[in-house]
Amino acid sequence: MEKNKQKCSLEGHNEAEAVLFCQECKIYMCHKCETLHSELFKNHHHIQLNKNKNDIFTNLCNEKNHLLEYKYFCKTHNKLVCPQCITKFKGEDHGQHTDCDVCSIKDIKSVKINNLKENIKKLENLSKNFEESVKELKLIYENIEKNKEEIKISIQKVFTKLRNNINDREDELLLNVDKQFNEDFNMELIKESDKLPNKIELSLEKGKLIDINLDNNNNLNLLINDCLNIENNISEINKINLSIEKIKKFNNKQIKFFHTEEQIKQISEKINKFGLIGKNPLSQIISDDNFKKINEWIGGNNSYILKYNAKVDGCNTDIFHEKCDGISGAIIICKICDGDIIGGYISTKIQKKDEYSDDDKAFIFNLTKNIIKKNKKSYKKAIKNYNDSSYFIRFGSACPIFSLSGKCLTEESSKFYSCGCSGAANFDTDKLSILNQSSKSCKIENFEVFQVYKNI
Repeated sequence: MEKNKQKCSLEGHNEAEAVLFCQECKIYMCHKCETLHSELFKNHHHIQLNKNKNDIFTNLCNEKNHLLEYKYFCKTHNKLVCPQCITKFKGEDHGQHTDCDVCSIKDIKSVKINNLKENIKKLENLSKNFEESVKELKLIYENIEKNKEEIKISIQKVFTKLRNNINDREDELLLNVDKQFNEDFNMELIKESDKLPNKIELSLEKGKLIDINLDNNNNLNLLINDCLNIENNISEINKINLSIEKIKKFNNKQIKFFHTEEQIKQISEKINKFGLIGKNPLSQIISDDNFKKINEWIGGNNSYILKYNAKVDGCNTDIFHEKCDGISGAIIICKICDGDIIGGYISTKIQKKDEYSDDDKAFIFNLTKNIIKKNKKSYKKAIKNYNDSSYFIRFGSACPIFSLSGKCLTEESSKFYSCGCSGAANFDTDKLSILNQSSKSCKIENFEVFQVYKNI
C-alpha cells in the first residue's frame, strides 16, 4: 500500500484516509484523530502524509495489515521488510518474502553505502537529460493526440458522406414510388371522380331544359356552351373509365421494391469491411519501393497494413493465427539468412485449419532477383493452412513450392522446391525455384505479414 493511501490505525476509523503519522506511537491518524492526539502528545514527532510526496519514511512496513518496523532487507526484491513479511506463516497477508534471499539491515549497509556515490553520479547524469526527454515525450504525445483526432475527423467525414449518399438514395427512391404510382394509378382519380356527379347532374338538367325549350331559346351562345358542357362530361367519364380499366389491369401486377437478400448481405459485408485502422507499412525487411513493385504484381491501388512481425511479435504459430486469421488478401515477406528477400501473395483467407484452399491469384516472388512466379495454370489447392505448430503457411499442393516452417527462425526447415508434376500448384516454376535452384532448405532471418487493402 502506498504511504499516501494509508488508513487510520484507530479501530472504527480504519476506512478513513490517514493524514498524519506519529513516530513515537507508530500510528497513522485521520483528521478526527489528529486534533485529539496533538493535544494529548504535544511533544511527539508528527509527519504529515502529503499526497504529492512519495518519499515520507515512517520506518513502518507498507504492506497491508503490517505495522511493524523494518528489521530486514530482501535482496530478491531490493526492499526493506518487516518480521511479518518473512514469517513462514503465509496467511492473512503475511509471509510475502518467506522464500526470498533475506538478510538483516546491518548486513546490507556496506553494500548500499559503497554503491551510493556511483548511484548519485548515475542519477545526476540521468537527471540532466531527463527534463528534455520529458519535454520531447510531451511533444510526441501531442502529435500522437493530434494524429488520433485527425483520424477520428477523417472517419466521421467519410461516414457522414456515406450516410448522406444513403439518405439521398432513400429520398430518391421514395420520390420514385410516388411518381410511379401516380403514373400507373393516377392517385388523383378518386378526387376527380367525386367532383363529376354534381357537374353531370347540373349539365343534364340544363340539357333537358334546352331540349324542351329548344324552339324558344334565343341565346345561341348559352345554348352552345351547355352543349359543350355535356360533351366534356361525356369525354371526362370516358377518360376516367379508361383509367379505371388500366388500373384494374395494373392492380394484378403490383409495383415492388426490387432488391435481394444477397444484395443486402453483400452491401453489409462491404460496410463491415470498409476502412482499416493500422500502421503504415513500417517494414523491417523491405523499402517503400519494394511495396510499389509488389503493388504492380498484385494490380490495382493497394495499401498495406502490418499485421505480424515474427521477431517483434514472437515466432509462434498461435500468435500468427491470432493476429492474421480472417485476412483475405495478404503478403508474406521473408528475409532468408543468405540475404534474399522472398515471399508470396495469398488472396484467400488465412485461417487455423488443416486444409488446402484454391487460389488462382496466388503467386510467389523473389524481390532481390525480381522474380515472380504466378499460379498461371490455376491449379487447385494452391495454399495450405495449418492448425498446429509445424508450419505457418504453404504454397503448393501435393508438392510444396514454398513452405514456411514453424521453426523458421531457429532451424533450416523452410523449403523451396521447383516442381512440374500434375499434382502441384505449379507456380510457373519452369523447373526453377524462386532461389534459382532446384530445391533448398533454409533458415529465415525474419518474416512479416501485411494485409492487402484494395483502395476504392
